[in-house]
Amino acid sequence: MEPIRFQRPELPAGVDIERYLAAAREARWFSNRGPCHRLLSDRLSQFIGGDICVVPVANATLGLMLALRTLVGDNPAGSLVVTPSFTFPATAQAIFWSRLKPLWADVEPGGWHLDPHVLHDILEARGADVAAVIACSTFGSAPTAEQSAAWRDACNAAGVPLLVDSAAGFGSRDDNGRMLGAQGDAEVFSFHATKPFAIGEGGALTTLDRELADRLAKMTNFAFDDDREIRSPFGLNAKLSEMHAAIGLAVLDRFDDVLHARRSRAGRLRGELEQAGYRFQSGACLSAWQFVPVLAPSTRIRDAVLDGARERQIEIRTYHAPLHLQPTFTRLADGAASLPVTEDLACRTLSLPLANDLSEQEIKRILALLVSCAELPRQAAEVTA
Repeated sequence: MEPIRFQRPELPAGVDIERYLAAAREARWFSNRGPCHRLLSDRLSQFIGGDICVVPVANATLGLMLALRTLVGDNPAGSLVVTPSFTFPATAQAIFWSRLKPLWADVEPGGWHLDPHVLHDILEARGADVAAVIACSTFGSAPTAEQSAAWRDACNAAGVPLLVDSAAGFGSRDDNGRMLGAQGDAEVFSFHATKPFAIGEGGALTTLDRELADRLAKMTNFAFDDDREIRSPFGLNAKLSEMHAAIGLAVLDRFDDVLHARRSRAGRLRGELEQAGYRFQSGACLSAWQFVPVLAPSTRIRDAVLDGARERQIEIRTYHAPLHLQPTFTRLADGAASLPVTEDLACRTLSLPLANDLSEQEIKRILALLVSCAELPRQAAEVTA
């Protein structure tokens, strides 16, 4: 029986990439915003829609660092950044790199996104100490339009910028059908090889603010202005190469098919697992689905799935470990209030394999494992009776 990998990254064929890279070869321009870079920026903006400005970057972590630094400025009034603990470490690492400290906030139990009520209360109590807020589109799923608006309203009332980490969310839509990319003052996407929009390494910053987009673009190029003067000591070399931009253009040509494939396979898993007592993020149907996050009915069932997965050669992960419980972050952060939803999710969340070409046979193997584990409490009760 062949192992089922957690993810099977897939890139376009070389001939599809070369069709775009030829423009860079002809211009002999392979970095520093060449023809592929410029075309990708324009096409990504068109794909998202509206008046979105897109700044491609070498990876999403650099994008987070640059966006946060640019939004808070060189001398922020506060030293704290409100952010969920239930997220990937890069979110917190970008905060520390900016010489700020995270102030952990809980997520809401339906969609697992930053709880707007918690955010409101934190900003009311600690607003003077807060430099920014980083919300997250958890697991790449879009928060509801109402949640996103509540984040924005709370930040506007407190006078702090809002950055949204939507690393795995390129292509995801919210409950109004609106594609991610216009949340907050700026939003960050990852194009890492394991993401649905996979180019190997890369990412993008998006914003509705053209002046901010221009500043961010300069920050990716050592903070040079148009006269080659350095305007900030915090500039980085965070430009996306022409090779990766060419891959991105080839991915974009077929991305609608990728989204359809991933959504149909995730929907197949979801249909049977919900009947077995597993729960999914609310509003995840229109996610881009990097993998399939699911909440087990209990910690016991979660652990049984992980044990069974090892025996059956199915690579299933837990993925998010709460950052406020990790020693390095605990020592350096501003502490943490009670985060009951985060800690419950961490004890019961499973991340199931997904790939563009996940087969029906593989789907059945995954379903058989999880459904059988969900029946364990009933079987135990029958034995006891």
